[in-house]
Amino acid sequence: MLDKEYSLLYIMIMEHDTNATFSCSKATLAQTLWLLATALTTSAGILLIALLKPSLPIRILVVAVPLVCGVAYTFRLLGDFVRLDELQLRIHLEAAATACLGVFLAVMVYPVFRIAGFVGELQPYYVLFLLVGLLLFGYLNANRRYR
Repeated sequence: MLDKEYSLLYIMIMEHDTNATFSCSKATLAQTLWLLATALTTSAGILLIALLKPSLPIRILVVAVPLVCGVAYTFRLLGDFVRLDELQLRIHLEAAATACLGVFLAVMVYPVFRIAGFVGELQPYYVLFLLVGLLLFGYLNANRRYR
């Protein structure tokens, strides 16, 4: 009985953010900007190396910049997991598990499909698109189920 009354009291005094129409915190914005920087510098680097054939120091720089942006994104993402509540952590964990297990399964059965002639040579971008697609699918599925 006391727990029920305490819970009701807690809900009544909780402050709700009623003026937020789009929930985009500074942490989410920083993650998005680092991810965007990683994607843009990777794309620009591929184009630069493919079209201009720069010297070795420029190629090293072109490879290092997206790597630094990616590491910054990773640290920001992992640091922001601390601020998530239990339900959000569960949703992210299920999405990550779906993506990892899906890519694992695809990589395991790929040689059989390759030998059978169903698929061609595996490109790294295929795995990346599969990983992102499965992560998005897992997130949307878990979000639908738990909300």
